[in-house]
Amino acid sequence: MKQENTHKLVAWGFFFAIGGGYFLMAAQFPLAYIVATYEDMVGEWAQVFLFAATMLLSIRVACYKSSYRLFFAILALACFYVVGEEISWGQRIFNLTTPEFFKTHNLQNETNLHNFFTGPITTTLKQTLEYLIALGLVVYGLLYPLLVAARWKIALWFDKKGLAHPPLYLWPFFVLSAYLELGFISFNEAEIAEILIPLALAIMAANYLLALRNPQALKDINRWKMIESKRLAYQTTTLALTVTLLAFATSAASYSSDLGGKIDSRYLKGLEKFADRYKRFEQWESAAQLYLLASANEPQKAAILRNLFICYSNLKDEQAALFFLTKAEQADIDFLASEPLSVGSHLSLVETYELMKDKDRAADHLRGSLDIARLNAQRFPDSASAAYWLGRAEEKTGNLSKASKEYQRAAQIRPGVLRYQKAILYLNRQLEISGHAGSAAVMALTLNVK
Repeated sequence: MKQENTHKLVAWGFFFAIGGGYFLMAAQFPLAYIVATYEDMVGEWAQVFLFAATMLLSIRVACYKSSYRLFFAILALACFYVVGEEISWGQRIFNLTTPEFFKTHNLQNETNLHNFFTGPITTTLKQTLEYLIALGLVVYGLLYPLLVAARWKIALWFDKKGLAHPPLYLWPFFVLSAYLELGFISFNEAEIAEILIPLALAIMAANYLLALRNPQALKDINRWKMIESKRLAYQTTTLALTVTLLAFATSAASYSSDLGGKIDSRYLKGLEKFADRYKRFEQWESAAQLYLLASANEPQKAAILRNLFICYSNLKDEQAALFFLTKAEQADIDFLASEPLSVGSHLSLVETYELMKDKDRAADHLRGSLDIARLNAQRFPDSASAAYWLGRAEEKTGNLSKASKEYQRAAQIRPGVLRYQKAILYLNRQLEISGHAGSAAVMALTLNVK
């Protein structure tokens, strides 16, 4: 039978459109990239609808009497679970309060199970799961169909027992998703994988649904006559366009509802977070663009102003850099005037004066932050916040072992607070990198404080 490729070309077209589109957004349109990857926005709703589509198609396949019905029944149940997890079982839609158990143990304080193991904090368990998922995607999406195509006995045995193999032309979806799941770039790229995977599974289910109507086609679902190939191409196109429209419509409806304020809050937080990522890759123009938008929302946040100084310094715009550094100093002074006993206000001034190369004033405020933090820890021994800020002050002075002890104490008092867990993780990384030694600048300040 002559092999037709229309359905393959359409599938590959969507693969390159999604992969290339995300790459283009990340490189040139950072605001669009945030919208396409952030929670409760277009990208996540696309994931929800793609998994829902895979679930419905899998249910239809499972209704046919074949050796594959159990596999697709399990796949349908798995997709139902994923859809529920993606929307935290309706928590954000219906504005439900997170139960105390999930607040304590869930890494994102949401009503779902997967964030008991994965979340914004990198753990050994999370990394292990990521590698296992990536390996599974490569084995199932590439190796298994290759072995079936090569007529290996063990692969044919699994196929005969009902382990459906994906059509071989879908391997790019699985392999790229495996790479993205590992998070080597740390740019929210796993969200792209969560679009590619359900799209590939939905296309696979559509292939099997068509093949079950013609048992002869089950012998090789990689080969189709022209009419079947065009039908699959039409179904793939309809699925992709329908999901896109639903994702945009749902995002717009969510934004115009009571959820709009929360979505705005997440988006604004995302501006600074992604700006930090662009800064890490030395993409100074994109970073500056996002920091400027974040600063418009929080004009008195010195950390953003300092980052604008760094961006414009690297862009060789000394006038703009000096403007933002001066604004950062004034914001810090205003903050200190309103909260003179705040550890955070003194530490913020330390960072600003370090950028100004004013070592004396930096050392003065570092000493002040440590004195206040120690006093607060003595007065409020059961306060997680006091322990955390003492840890911050100790870390800044180079006392990393003391800082670690205070962060651990804060996390023990309030185990559900992400900030404390992130502080522990970050400090552990610093200890690994520095070999328990602070940088030369930190050590110089430490000598001044002592």
